[in-house]
Amino acid sequence: MDKVWQENKPLLNVDAGDVFGPRNQNEREQTRFLCEMLGTLGLDAIGLGEQDLNYGLEFLREMMTQHGLPFINANVRDAKTGELILPPYKVVERNGVKYGIVSVLDPQQQILTLTGGEGQFTVADPLTTLRELVPKIRQEAESVVLLAHLGEPGTEALLKELQGIDICVVGHSYRNIETERVIKDTAVFGSAYEGRFQGRADLFIEVGSGRVMAIDVGMIDFDDKAPEDADVKARVEKFKTDLVTFKEAKRSAYPRIHGSEKEQFLGDRSCFTCHEAAWQSYAASAHRRAYTSLRSDGQSNEPDCLVCHTTGYQYKNGYSDERPYNSLVNVQCEACHGYGSTHARDGKWRLQARNSCVTCHDQANSPEFDYATYWEKIKH
Repeated sequence: MDKVWQENKPLLNVDAGDVFGPRNQNEREQTRFLCEMLGTLGLDAIGLGEQDLNYGLEFLREMMTQHGLPFINANVRDAKTGELILPPYKVVERNGVKYGIVSVLDPQQQILTLTGGEGQFTVADPLTTLRELVPKIRQEAESVVLLAHLGEPGTEALLKELQGIDICVVGHSYRNIETERVIKDTAVFGSAYEGRFQGRADLFIEVGSGRVMAIDVGMIDFDDKAPEDADVKARVEKFKTDLVTFKEAKRSAYPRIHGSEKEQFLGDRSCFTCHEAAWQSYAASAHRRAYTSLRSDGQSNEPDCLVCHTTGYQYKNGYSDERPYNSLVNVQCEACHGYGSTHARDGKWRLQARNSCVTCHDQANSPEFDYATYWEKIKH
């Protein structure tokens, strides 16, 4: 970017979305840092991707305000109010040409957030939205730029049905468009995901009409050959250290204070050998899917959740994300009965299991818990 700026040529700098990371608290901290750095790159517009709502609308708006991130979108609305959640488009001028930049999101992409799951937003049909909006943008700009968070197939289908788009940048795609590509009258560009590449298109734009008259496409690969920026590298290394501190602080709230280093959790398959009927009841229960539910909600790295959705999280030799202890996912038999290596046949295991229920099914997490009712769900 320094080299591009030093050329002192008119520059339109855009991103087609999915800037934010996966839905968990650790990634949210990483996204905060990413947004801070992204704010230094002089982006003119960022199209909304479904991942950019992973941490909720308030977080997105916080990042926009703090770091000057120009997110736009024309077809995502708040389900309650019916209002667009972002500006539908923006107009910027370069070298005497006004560019109207607009963005749409694919309705097929599921929007889930850490702040309330799905159903918070509605996504209108991109084609209908743009057919209504492009004529309005044309009144304010000579050239229309579409940030199409639709993937390549969706973008191609849209452009074959839509008139009035001069330039299109494809989002939600996993491959680079490395040569000149034109669909009908639209010049189409795209670079691969996760910021691994940066696409550059040198365009000759006709002043007055805003039409693209000539194109030269290039792709920059951020591999090991790309030179390091000393200042950025130092900031990245500091962030890595801060992230480790952040993770350790959360984990320290749930220290391994129970059990013994001499004992081991053997895993639910060990129970199957002698207790097949009981194991089958367990296998059909929600306990067997406890960790899966965390992953689907983006909470599989959260100590607050792992303590009750895994086996032995606060026990020595209990669940951790390292082998072999990462096999202790879900609420397995030993989460209730204790270490398999201390297996008892005198009735103590059954009593211990019953008493263990309220450890997780407490007032905060399971206010309607009733032993008799809940026992019927896992009876064995």
